[in-house]
Amino acid sequence: MALITTAGESISGAIFMVLYLASGYWRNWRVLLSRPWTVPLLVLISLNFLGLLWTTDLHRGFIVVSKLNYFLFSFAGATLPWTKRYFRWVVLSFLTGLSIAFVIGVFQFFNLLPGLPTNPVVGPTGFADSNVLNLALTTGLLWIVYDLKYREVFSPIYNIVLGSAFFTYLVLTGGRTGQVVFFLLFPVALIILLPGKWKGVKILGGIALCIIIFISSPVVRQRYSSGMNDLEAYKNGFATTNLGLRLVFWQGAFKMAMESPIFGVGTGDYGIKMTELQKRNSIPQTPGIDKFDNPHNSYLAYFSGLGIIGLASLLWFLYAVSREAFEKWDSPAGWFKLCYLGIFLLGSIMDTLMWGHDHAFALAIITAIPNNIFFSKK
Repeated sequence: MALITTAGESISGAIFMVLYLASGYWRNWRVLLSRPWTVPLLVLISLNFLGLLWTTDLHRGFIVVSKLNYFLFSFAGATLPWTKRYFRWVVLSFLTGLSIAFVIGVFQFFNLLPGLPTNPVVGPTGFADSNVLNLALTTGLLWIVYDLKYREVFSPIYNIVLGSAFFTYLVLTGGRTGQVVFFLLFPVALIILLPGKWKGVKILGGIALCIIIFISSPVVRQRYSSGMNDLEAYKNGFATTNLGLRLVFWQGAFKMAMESPIFGVGTGDYGIKMTELQKRNSIPQTPGIDKFDNPHNSYLAYFSGLGIIGLASLLWFLYAVSREAFEKWDSPAGWFKLCYLGIFLLGSIMDTLMWGHDHAFALAIITAIPNNIFFSKK
């Protein structure tokens, strides 16, 4: 639902929680004691609440805390009776959502949706945010590479069709973070999964073909040219651009962390502290900086808000989830989890995915999937 309608995502979550409470599966709470991420996640959530004690903006602090409610799905999902069939349903649901988003994008591209014109900057993203869409497309493509080899969910022909559609969509849209993450992780997936003979040639050929296709896209060329122009403008003292604002956000968050390195400035205090830094001319002047509640970087968000303790708790949680997935990386569940964790860990450099509605929800579900779902390799 995340790529189609935010309301649908929230309604689906609410329906799930009602059914979950009625099902009685919550009685299996002892399984949480065996999951390595349980304690780190509880510590992370608790620190966000503790950060309200020294914040100067309780309203925004409660907004930040409320964004962690999605991790209730981690605790709930971990107590469910997972089987191979249920895991396939999760993958099928995800790929179905991507496919519907692709169809909407095609209609938008050919101007068949009068109320949804194509954005000339980011392309035909449908109802989705461009960065959310492209990170999701990258996750789907990394899964398809695995499924082409092991055929756990779809036959090769279905995977080739879906892979071609998703890659085309990735090229036609302007979410630069998702595209960069794709080029970082796609070669890694090929190195791991391709057979040994002519492996290097296949990998280089695949990467070269992807680069050629990306370069041929006018949307991609325009977005990356825009990024270079933003960087040049920032160097010349003009920071009110897409990339320029991010650099200001990061600079301000790092200064906050250096001034309050142990406990940070408090949960939700980011906007107020950024205004103070601008008044002191510690960071470039940008209008409306107080409206932002995060530095567009998950790691800096916790480092500035909760200090080194907050950053350490975030890294502890992400490490625990990643380690659990990596222990069975060659299983379908392990690979699917690693695909998303890869884009989350890298994507969090460019955005605060930990507090993003779509990505927090996705991370919570990925966290819940257990490691003991084994499929026979074909």
